[in-house]
Amino acid sequence: MGRGLFVEPFFGGSHRAFAEGLVAHGGHDLELLTLPGREWRRRMRLGAQVLAGKAAEVEGSFDFLLVSDMLDLPAFLALTRPRFERVPVLLFMHENQLTYPRLRGTKLNSWFGQINYLSALAADRVAFNSEYHRQDFLGALEELERQPNNWLTTDGLEAIRGKSTVLPVGVDLGSLGEGAPAGAGGSPLILWNHRWEFDKAPDAFVRTVTALAEERLDFRVAVAGERGGNPSEAMQELPERLGERLVQFGPVAGRDGYARLLWEADISISSTRHEFFGISTMEAMWCGCLPIAPRRYNYPALVPESLQGRCLYEKESELLALTREAIRSGAEEGEREALRGSAGRFGWEVVGPVWEAALGELSGGA
Repeated sequence: MGRGLFVEPFFGGSHRAFAEGLVAHGGHDLELLTLPGREWRRRMRLGAQVLAGKAAEVEGSFDFLLVSDMLDLPAFLALTRPRFERVPVLLFMHENQLTYPRLRGTKLNSWFGQINYLSALAADRVAFNSEYHRQDFLGALEELERQPNNWLTTDGLEAIRGKSTVLPVGVDLGSLGEGAPAGAGGSPLILWNHRWEFDKAPDAFVRTVTALAEERLDFRVAVAGERGGNPSEAMQELPERLGERLVQFGPVAGRDGYARLLWEADISISSTRHEFFGISTMEAMWCGCLPIAPRRYNYPALVPESLQGRCLYEKESELLALTREAIRSGAEEGEREALRGSAGRFGWEVVGPVWEAALGELSGGA
């Protein structure tokens, strides 16, 4: 067992859940060095400086460093030298700032993307949470390289490609427990368990369930997930549009309450504009929900191939049609078992040993 320092400037949400899960299931002695999970731009700009100071308070030596994509790794290593100069580093990419969706009318802030690039260049290994994400990030760098006056080199791009790998996110599926059989709650329940902000495209979800309500189909809707700092206006109008059909509106208190909602739901919808992994959809699948999601991003890697025809869509009109059919026909028990089996690949009991081996190889190469 090696001793590692896990440096996470954004210790909140899925970043926090992953870090705590890895401490519990990753098979190594991991010490956390973190900042609160808010103001992500400020974390990327200043986190390395603040955490470099906090690192001086952490005693002992380390066999490896594990850092997230929110850290300016070159700055952190420079500000802590020479302490970590011979300590191998693995950079874990939850997301990246080159392909993350931007508000309409805003420009790409290339500084954040440059932090991701230089951090990947400085790390010994770069792990992405999905193969889709790995290809997405490398493709963005290739495209940037063809632009005039870019800030990367061909050698740098090839170096990152050569040391990149995929290490999935682990999820605490066991805490979701076991629920009631599908349909036990009455009318089919459609679930939204994502943030309410623009990058998740909640407006498309609102248009879909509103149109289906106008068709007088029998269904209910549960809207969970965090509102975020800039929630969709359309989502906030949903109580007026759906009335008594809306049985949950807002974040659910506690993991137990969230689990009960997942097990009660029959259909989960994602209308997002991006997805590097898809934890919320995968949690819903584990609880037997039929997922309706875009036929792109990482969703084809989550949904069993046999169910992609009735679960994955290209256009919003197909989102409407697939949801309508799911309300009418539901999912058979065999389909729900296939969904649970696919989601089960990312439980910590499966993912933990993969991370243990990867971190052991990293520290062994020191």
